[in-house]
Amino acid sequence: MITSAMLALWFVQAPPLPMTAPPREWDLAGVFVLKQEKFLTWAPSIDLSRPFRGWEYELKPVWRLELTPTHRQLAHVSLGLDSAPAAGKEIGLLRPKLQFRVPGTEVRIGVQSTVLAFFTPALAGGRRVMRPMGFISGRF
Repeated sequence: MITSAMLALWFVQAPPLPMTAPPREWDLAGVFVLKQEKFLTWAPSIDLSRPFRGWEYELKPVWRLELTPTHRQLAHVSLGLDSAPAAGKEIGLLRPKLQFRVPGTEVRIGVQSTVLAFFTPALAGGRRVMRPMGFISGRF
């Protein structure tokens, strides 16, 4: 009973669909395809001024660019770039990635790194690059 009530409350607060614009694609001289997407995603966040409250989930806007070659043998490999706001207003999050799309599916396997950029007067435009890590994404 409690589980179904919690699930119903979670769906009630979810934004109505569709919440994203359709992706845009550009053909770059027949050699590459550049794809741009803007969408909202649920992401965990923590309020650093009140860490005792724990993790919360909130909607964050994501801007994604993906460059894919059109050559038949290289069409499954692409370079991607995700940009999103991080924990605070003055912090930006950038994820460059190299990914491989498994033929015949929407599953992507790849390597990505995270770059945090700070836009505050105290940190004067500093940045921090995290270690690269592998990922698997797609529709399962």
